[in-house]
Amino acid sequence: MRPRRSSPLVFGVFGVLATTFTAVVLAAALAGGDEAAVPAGPGTAPTATERAVPAPTERTEVEPPTFSPPRKLDLGALGESEIALAGGSTAADRRAARSAMAVDLRYMQRSQTGARLKRNPLYGTGMMRPTTCRAPRPSTQARDMLAFLNATTGCLDRAWAAKFSQARAVFQQPRRVFWSRPGRGPCGSYPASGAAAYYCPSNRGMYIGLSHLIQQTGRIDPASNHVPYLSVLAHEYGHHVQSMAGIGGAWWWEVSNKSKTAQNAHSRRSELQAQCFAGVFMRTVRVPLGITAARWQAVLETEYGRGDDQNGLGLRDHGNGQNFAGWLDHGWKYARPGYCNTWTAPASHVS
Repeated sequence: MRPRRSSPLVFGVFGVLATTFTAVVLAAALAGGDEAAVPAGPGTAPTATERAVPAPTERTEVEPPTFSPPRKLDLGALGESEIALAGGSTAADRRAARSAMAVDLRYMQRSQTGARLKRNPLYGTGMMRPTTCRAPRPSTQARDMLAFLNATTGCLDRAWAAKFSQARAVFQQPRRVFWSRPGRGPCGSYPASGAAAYYCPSNRGMYIGLSHLIQQTGRIDPASNHVPYLSVLAHEYGHHVQSMAGIGGAWWWEVSNKSKTAQNAHSRRSELQAQCFAGVFMRTVRVPLGITAARWQAVLETEYGRGDDQNGLGLRDHGNGQNFAGWLDHGWKYARPGYCNTWTAPASHVS
C-alpha cells in the first residue's frame, strides 16, 4: 500500500480536470490536530485535486450510464437490514442497542475486501430522503464561501450519518479544514502545487482553500451559480463515505501489489463512485439549495470536461468524460447508494 500522487484543482467555465487519488483508512479517527505526526503509509495522500483544461469546443450531450445493480442485492451477513435488538422496546432503547451493535466497516480481513466493495451494507439502505438544508449563497469573499461550505457540510453530515445508521455501521464526521492560510497536515503541506481542495483519509480531513479556491473559479461566479462548489464538496465527502464504509481501504488492498493498469482500473471505479455519491446527496437538496435544471446541466458539462479523454494528459485513473459526468447524473437520478456500486459495473461503464 502506498500514498497516491496529487495534482492542482482549478475551476472554470471551460471545464476542469480531476486527478484524485484515494488512500486507505484502516484505523479509527486519529487524535491530535493537523500537525499530528502520522507514519508514512496508505493514508497520507490527498484524495482529490484538479486543474483547468480546455473544454470541448462543442456542446456535449451528457447521459448517465445505463448500468444499474440487480433489483435484489446480495449484501451478505453485514448487509442484512434487520438485526435482533437487545434491551427495551422504547425508541431510545432501540437507538442505544443499534449504536452498541454498530460495525466499523473500516476494519476487515484481507479476505473480506471483495465483499466490502461489491456487497457493502451501505448499498442496502435504499433511497436517501430529502435533506433539510439551509445555506447562504457563496460569493467571491472568503467569509461567504466559508459560511456556505460549513452549512452544506452540516447537511452532508446529517444525510450520510442517517445512511450509516441504517446500515448499522459506525460513522464519524470528516474534519473541516477550510483554510485561509497555508499550513501542514498529515497529507502534507497545503496548498500543494496549487491544490485548492482534497480529502485526506488519514485524519478524515476535507481541505479546501477559501481564497485559493475562489481565485481559481475562472468565470464561474459563486453568487450566480453555487452548484459547482457544492458538487466538488459532495465529491470530496463521497471519498469520506468510502473511507468510513471500508471501500477506500478495500480497493487499494485489492490492487496494491498489482500492475499500474489494475490500479488505474480500481481508481476509476473509486472516483466514479464518489461522483455517484455526490449526485445522490445533491438530489436530496435540490429544492432548498436551488439546483435548477440549467445549473445541473452546466455542472454535467463541466464534469464532462474533467474526463480522462478530455484533458490531454494521457491519464486513465478517473474515467472518460461521458462516465465521469454520467455517474454524477446516475446518482442524481436514482438517489440510492446501491446504484453507485461501480465495483460490479461493466468495464465499459467505468472506462
